[in-house]
Amino acid sequence: MKSAFWTYPWDLADIGVAQVCDEIQSLGFDAISVASVYHAGRFLQVRSPKRRAYFPQDGSCYFRPDPKIWSERQIQPIRSSLAREQDVLRELIELRDGGGLDVSAWTVCLHNTALGEQYPDLVTRNAWGDPNFYNLCPSTPAARGYVVNLVRDLSQNYRPNRIELESPNFLGFAHEHHHEKDMVGLPPEGDFLMALCFCDSCKTHARAKGIDADDVQRRVRDMIDEMVSVEKPIRIYPNFNDAGLDSFNNDNELKAYVDLRKIHVSSLIAAAKEACHPDVDLMLIDGQEGWLAGCDHHAIAQIGLKIMLCAYDMEDCQVEKLMTYAKSLPEQAGGQIGLRLGYPEYAGAQEFAARLAQLRALGGKGVNIYNYGLVPKGRLSWLSGQLS
Repeated sequence: MKSAFWTYPWDLADIGVAQVCDEIQSLGFDAISVASVYHAGRFLQVRSPKRRAYFPQDGSCYFRPDPKIWSERQIQPIRSSLAREQDVLRELIELRDGGGLDVSAWTVCLHNTALGEQYPDLVTRNAWGDPNFYNLCPSTPAARGYVVNLVRDLSQNYRPNRIELESPNFLGFAHEHHHEKDMVGLPPEGDFLMALCFCDSCKTHARAKGIDADDVQRRVRDMIDEMVSVEKPIRIYPNFNDAGLDSFNNDNELKAYVDLRKIHVSSLIAAAKEACHPDVDLMLIDGQEGWLAGCDHHAIAQIGLKIMLCAYDMEDCQVEKLMTYAKSLPEQAGGQIGLRLGYPEYAGAQEFAARLAQLRALGGKGVNIYNYGLVPKGRLSWLSGQLS
């Protein structure tokens, strides 16, 4: 199986680009996947010789943008202080060209609170019009242009082997921001409806399709209020987890409004693919339930993207279902799987080896492992002899 190690640029800078690449290559990896744009967080950096906790700049890029490409764009990338000091991605490309690891640019697209706060008119908005600052809306021309330009700049000026797109889509309501408070206990359909976007752009597109966006917005508000107005939240769509978007089949306008999200995301990805240099592969990072975020994996595969599905915190039977789904994707788009080298997700080397063996037996084509700088050095032994 082809394998890549997800890595943060600050770890590469702290430890040394060449040293990290040598270690990753010695473990049997084919590629290194480095974050080129990333969101905020707090990271326990157990491999760094300089620190143990790291707070990256929110929504920043870790490459050096080409001013000519960005000169007329409304949204400008936020350049991290690290990128001003060191061009880690360029160093990786140079090592690759000298016979080293393949390089993938792991690129967080629309999950960007810093840009959302800078451009509040471009973020998704719930049925009350409240802004989701963490999510630029994929229906807005400026946000779309930002993602397309990221791909254009990275592919043309750096020429990595692959660009991995994370979040070129609508985001959910839960677990997308920091220090979230929800004591209601929203059911799955509540989280989904709270994440439906009713920004001006989404509503304008809906009206152009003959959808009464204001009425849909009002009814979504009413459904959520019905859920949360009692002692325990009411299930409006009890079979939502199994039925998915078919839950809305008896509500033609709501279903049509929800389905528009797939058009926005697929057309954005198609534009990014068109802007991508032909020598660079484009891949979507997602989960099996991409429909929650507006991702139509079959349509995206037909655009020409590979689709990496993440198998986090899964039992064996869930992995079997995931791989069956991956093999059902057209154009042989599936088969690259994302795994975490995490404890207690895996009790030890034997359990992790069993998961890799399961993926091979089920036809897995490759794995991306998360994350080099977040796991103790001793745990790298779990990978010994497992990737070839």
